[in-house]
This record gives sequence, structure tokens and C-alpha cells, in this order.
Amino acid sequence: MSEPMHDLNFLYLVDALYREGSVSGAARRLDLTQPAVSHALNRLRARFGDQLFVRSGAGMAPTPLGERVARGAARALALIQSDVLAEPLFDPRQSERRFTVGMTDMGGTVILPKVMQMLERQAPGITVQPKVASSSEIGSMLEHGAVDMAWGYFGRLGPGLYQQSLFRRALIGIRRKGRRRAAMTLDTFVNTPHVLANATAVTNELLQQRLKERGHTLRIALECPYILAVPAIVAGTGYIATVPDELADLFQRLAEIETFPLPLPVPDITVKQHWHARFNDDPSHRWFRAKVFECISGHGSAGDADSE
Repeated sequence: MSEPMHDLNFLYLVDALYREGSVSGAARRLDLTQPAVSHALNRLRARFGDQLFVRSGAGMAPTPLGERVARGAARALALIQSDVLAEPLFDPRQSERRFTVGMTDMGGTVILPKVMQMLERQAPGITVQPKVASSSEIGSMLEHGAVDMAWGYFGRLGPGLYQQSLFRRALIGIRRKGRRRAAMTLDTFVNTPHVLANATAVTNELLQQRLKERGHTLRIALECPYILAVPAIVAGTGYIATVPDELADLFQRLAEIETFPLPLPVPDITVKQHWHARFNDDPSHRWFRAKVFECISGHGSAGDADSE
């Protein structure tokens, strides 16, 4: 062959000629005219320096080189069909896919247990690899493939990413359990030593921004990197903390604390799952996202995703 073949349509032409044994049959198979097939065959003969297919009886038979090229074309087309053109199959009960998921403590505490219960029932071979992720780094982790998706309250992450709301939660205060207490005033709230969990950094910023708008600054006694230490610290001191109500419910089972409504309006937080555009149409990823949405939001089918 004098020069490389850049147009892979010749594979379909050779395969059709070999299978049909005639120019007219190949033309019907390829939905082309007979002159078009004859012209293409002549170009191939010139490229390969061989007749490739010659007249034999009522049809055409391959030369030795034509036989080799035709068999190679059949293998190449089968590979293209199976690895490129065929729609990928995904069977959750047979899959052993591992999903690496970036998550906040909220994602790990609230979402992960429910998802693992779902997988145990419906897809026991699929596993989840949790990865601690902060709001400042999760966008890059998704973009560079360090994680397949992310769960939590991260704020807006940037272009090229999709998001889907899973649930909304109000922020609520927690304090040491005690006898008859007066309602928490705003002045008392801002002047009482506060524990901030590093894991809820975006929530902390939201709270402090709302206080700043009202001319107040929160009195921060401790910034704690361990979310599960917060209820014990609050139960054993006069400190208070502000957390999503789902975490407050959990904390009340872990320590002697009680909840109180915040003395200023703060918007609810929306916990979401996020993923990169390149995974949007992947069958296994699509199935997993839909199941996460179903078991966390309580809806039977996934809602629409928005690009960020």
C-alpha cells in the first residue's frame, strides 16, 4: 500500500464485498450505487497494488491479499462495534464498580449509611470509597478525577460540574442540657463561647455573614477539626454550637445536649450531590446517582440535574 488509509470506510467496503461476493450485493448492503462501489474498489486496488476481488463465476472472489484484508476488516469492525459503538451494559447486581466519593461530615454521617444499606440490598458488589473533601478543594478533585462525585454542602463549585439537590436542612443551636432556660436572645447568642467545627466551614461562614449584616461578631472559643467531638465539648462546657438539624439529632443521642432555635433568620442549607460532565452519561454513574437520590430524598426517581 503506497500511503496510509485515513478513511476507515474502506473496512466496510471490503467486508461487504467479501460477505456478498458481488459489487451489486455490496452496494445494497452499504446503501450505495453500483458505480460508487466500483469506483471505491478501483481506488483500493490502486492503494494496495492488488486486485483484491476478481470475477469468479457469477460473482467475485478474493485474492489471497483480499482474503487477508477482508478477515482483518471483519475483526476490526467487530472490535469497533463492541468497544466503540455498542451501548455499554451495566448490571448493578454483577458489577464490582468502586465509586470514590468526596464528602463532608454531613455527607458521611447522613448520606453514607443509607447508601450502604441500599447497596447491600441491590448491588452487593459495588463499593464506596469515602474521601474527605473541603469546599475549597472539591471542585478540583471532581475536575481531575480524584473523586467520581461529591456529597455535601459545598456552595457553588464552578463550570463543567453538575449538581442535584438531595435534601434541605435548617441550622439549629445546641447547648448543654439544663433546667428551665430562657429563650436565646441574639446578644446572648453572639456573646456565648461558640464551638465551630472545621467540617462545616461553609455553614460557619453563612452564619457569620448573617451576624455581620446585623452588626454582630460571633465569639469563637474553639475551632474543632473533629465533628464528633463537638457534642461532648458542648455537653461538658458552657459553649454552644450551630449545626444542621440532622447532625443535632445525632448529637443528642451521643451527649447530654439540647437544641434551641437560632435568634436570627439563617437560610436552610441544601445538601447536594455533584459530578463532572464527563461522567454525566456513564450508565453505572447514572444508576448510582439515581439510587443515591432515591434513598436520600425519598423520591422514587431522580429529579433533573443542573450544571453549575
